[in-house]
Amino acid sequence: MTANRLLALVGTATMMLEILLARKLGTALGSALDGVALAVAVALAGFAIGQILSASAKERRSVPSTWCRIALLGCVAAVVWVGYLLPMMIEGSEFVSTMLGKIVVSLPLLCASVPLGAAVTTAFRSRASEVIQRSSTGIAAIDLGSALGAVLTPMLLLPLLGVSGTLWMSLLLLGIASMPFDRVAPTESEVIREDRRVSLRSILMASWVGFISLALQLGWVRVLGEVLGSSLLVFGISTGVSLLGAASGALLMPELRKKFGEARYLRVAWSSWLISQGLSLLLISWSPYFYLAIVRFVGENSGVTLMVSKSLLLLGILGLPGFCCGLILPCLMVSHGELGRLDRGAGFLQGFNLIGSMVGAIFAAFWIIPEHGTLWLFTFCGVATLVGGLPMLRSGQGGAVSSYLCGALLLASASQFWDSALLGAGVFQWSRSEIIDETALAAWREREILVTVDGRLGTVQIERDYRQNTNYLRVGGRIEGSVALDPARASMADLPTGILLGLLPTMVGPGKGDLFVIGLGGGTTVATAVSTWSGKIVVSEIEPAVKDVLLSEAGEAAFPIEHRALRGMSSPSIRIQDARALLARDSRLWNAIVIQPSEPWLPWSAPLFSPDFHQLLRRRLAADAVVIQWLQLYRIGIPEFAAILSSFRQALGPVQIWRPAGTGEVILVAGNPSPVASDRSGAIAEVWQRVGSSVELPQQPWLEDRAVGHWLSQAGGGDLQHLRERLEHRLPLLGESGGDHSSTLLRMLEEARQATLELPKN
Repeated sequence: MTANRLLALVGTATMMLEILLARKLGTALGSALDGVALAVAVALAGFAIGQILSASAKERRSVPSTWCRIALLGCVAAVVWVGYLLPMMIEGSEFVSTMLGKIVVSLPLLCASVPLGAAVTTAFRSRASEVIQRSSTGIAAIDLGSALGAVLTPMLLLPLLGVSGTLWMSLLLLGIASMPFDRVAPTESEVIREDRRVSLRSILMASWVGFISLALQLGWVRVLGEVLGSSLLVFGISTGVSLLGAASGALLMPELRKKFGEARYLRVAWSSWLISQGLSLLLISWSPYFYLAIVRFVGENSGVTLMVSKSLLLLGILGLPGFCCGLILPCLMVSHGELGRLDRGAGFLQGFNLIGSMVGAIFAAFWIIPEHGTLWLFTFCGVATLVGGLPMLRSGQGGAVSSYLCGALLLASASQFWDSALLGAGVFQWSRSEIIDETALAAWREREILVTVDGRLGTVQIERDYRQNTNYLRVGGRIEGSVALDPARASMADLPTGILLGLLPTMVGPGKGDLFVIGLGGGTTVATAVSTWSGKIVVSEIEPAVKDVLLSEAGEAAFPIEHRALRGMSSPSIRIQDARALLARDSRLWNAIVIQPSEPWLPWSAPLFSPDFHQLLRRRLAADAVVIQWLQLYRIGIPEFAAILSSFRQALGPVQIWRPAGTGEVILVAGNPSPVASDRSGAIAEVWQRVGSSVELPQQPWLEDRAVGHWLSQAGGGDLQHLRERLEHRLPLLGESGGDHSSTLLRMLEEARQATLELPKN
């Protein structure tokens, strides 16, 4: 096996393992910016430690395959820890809710990432004549392998093989990389003998490139997820495109360096990187218009064409900056390798590049974006790029100064087209037919934007639509809550569902005790529960900006009842953390649990519809408790709906299905529901008056468990295998195709209801 093949295998396996372990840590520690971000940071830190330590060693007798074998054992240990030991240890422990606790329980990931970093460093050991070629193709190989892992893992491997199959595939790749080389490795006398230090200037440049590049990538993925739809496919393709661009830059580095010379080459690469950031910002600013044009072009039933078009848009936005960034690091490695050992230069430069990436990701995710917004992040990165390139202007000519000035002006002019309201408006959710008719954008422009806030996870925005008589709360482009402007008029608001969701704990549940609500949304469900539930109410919300917006003046104007409920004397306790992690750690029993996130195709919602989560809910229910889960049907396939229903039923017992009148959605109720209680205090009827007299309050479930069982038998019973992976990866593709099975599902459920009414009771 050649060194480049080994690097490609290590890159692919590392990306696959990083995705798997991040998902698992996200389940245990919280999927906000806790589990996933921490797993990535620890993985980067371990990789960097392995590279730097390996490069610092005086004797370099180890070979890459040896380190891969050590990494294989480390991966097994990390998987056992994250997948089996950690979930058992965190139950009832508050230590893992602290930042120190999260760091401590993430440290076993170093068992895998440190030897992987060492394997990469030792793979760059080369003869003097191979320095340029190895620097170029080696970086390209690891980037291409990582890109392959980033794209194939969410798109193909997880949906088909599941977590276990994907894990075995990644370990198999590492096992192949552990095989000995099929050629003789260079001896100490064949490499350049002078073991000189890596220059401080090169280390600082590599760190600066890493800081800027990963901070930019977080910003790009954040904004593009709100324009194109947040899914693991979009995230995976975005990462893959960036790495593909970097690999292309590395492959072209030798020819360009030969053409321009080393000093001029770096000036050209750095100024091109600044110019590409300006072009990328320009394309991002116009991306909503590009998306609308793509939908008009492909039509309402697009199949996979829309996903391909999105991928091309991502290539245009992320590919060019990735290419320009990829020109820099391999050139720095060559500059050291021509006078010293290439493996030493590769270890230090790549290691400090990763450290810079880790710091940039932390600054972007935890400070720059939530405090100042994504536009400020892009501007900051542009200024940082300009500052980092200033030392190279000393020996440059007028052309170099002009290039840097051009990049700065392009970045500044591109920011003038930035429209945060439109970028956060969720154009991917707009009606396909209205987009094709070219009425969607005009209708949106008639709306009044009351507030737009950059949160930790997404943009939180309140829109007022007078034509539809509705106030909307969007998070990350998606509508999470809506209320009518004038209750006496028709509205597009999902008010009936939100209120029914808050009434059911009292209507069919105990009505008192401890109530746990997952997701704040627009606050309607919580406000309803505050008015009707007797006891303590705890709300878990992963986006702090949602709470802040609802408590703001704009929130009071758009959602006045919800605003008062959150500020009143009996206001609920709102905990800003992931609900799965909270339930896993806190062993208390609840009298009712309401799950508001209703779209199982979103990466942060899909785990709430999985068998693991339903089993966790069962362990947290009191004897008389009920579980209530809202489920949207417009972008879900029949097999996936059957699987969710079967999982809910198997874990929590007999199921009722409630259907808010006139909607394409359902509410699942399980646990120990009782017949609808009489409304002696009148509180339920009073709250329901918000809906209006045209909609009657349901007094009984649409389907009882008998009908649910009959429908499941007709639908094949529900296949639970790889359910979470199918929700995260198959349903986004169903949405891209424009398919809507809600009417079919509702018809089938109604037929099952009618059929059981005609059957004799046992």
